[in-house]
Amino acid sequence: MAFSFNARACNLVEAENKYILMFPPKFDSLSPKHDYIFQLLQLILKKSKPKYGLCEVQLLDQRLPLKRMEKYLKNKHLIDVVALTVNKQRDKKFLPITIPISKGLMGYRLFMIRKGDTEKFANISDLSGLSTFLAGQGIGWADVEILEHNKLPVVTGGSVKTLIDMLAYNRFDYFPRGALQMMAELNNYKDKAVQLETTLALAYPSMTALYVHKSNKHLAERLEFGLKKAIEDGSFDKFFYSHPSSVKALEFINFEQRQIIQICNPILPTWVPIEKKQYWLHPWPDNIRKNKC
Repeated sequence: MAFSFNARACNLVEAENKYILMFPPKFDSLSPKHDYIFQLLQLILKKSKPKYGLCEVQLLDQRLPLKRMEKYLKNKHLIDVVALTVNKQRDKKFLPITIPISKGLMGYRLFMIRKGDTEKFANISDLSGLSTFLAGQGIGWADVEILEHNKLPVVTGGSVKTLIDMLAYNRFDYFPRGALQMMAELNNYKDKAVQLETTLALAYPSMTALYVHKSNKHLAERLEFGLKKAIEDGSFDKFFYSHPSSVKALEFINFEQRQIIQICNPILPTWVPIEKKQYWLHPWPDNIRKNKC
């Protein structure tokens, strides 16, 4: 079977006589070839190969901060696809593949608290109880709007280090973070008077998606096709639940031991498939799906 450029949806590198897809490594990655997104793209391209032809994902040989990554993608410069947290602003600039690629894992937030404050959180069981405490977040972070929409008071700081210092010095009560972020930060700031709170977690629908250039509809179609195939045949779940980053995050969250407080996400685009249970770690209740919080 012969495949055209559009059918393959990848770029022909004549010097190497192969079709490739360029992907930027995480800025702080220690081993980019083993990263979750890079290996997921390999699975997606494999699943879409019978329909679209051979294509190989390659890592860009430079580390890009987030804003430069988005600039390069918008300008069709050096990279073809990135993984980003979905929001309405990004939808205006890029074309999203409309299937979550990490089961909403980043929407589960654990709490960093001051050492010795565990008893303060021991009797919290719902949003009302949590609203009596003050959260800390970074200036301009999306979580600020999400927390405030759910009537959770927030103070902001300029960086993670600044926020951890503010927490240690009693400027606020808890610092919600993703599991993988929390693991790294507790290790990096183990000299600070902070610790992990072990009984609670916030949860809101948060979708990490693959984004491509607005004009690259053929690539978007191929990536969506391959991802759907992987979900339908079970290979996506097998990949997700065995990848070291997912395994570490899920063990760290430890759902069985936590009270999960679910909240709405007012900045989530309406097209996000919240109703499709197979795309998420846990099904979302009606009020969260309808954003009625």
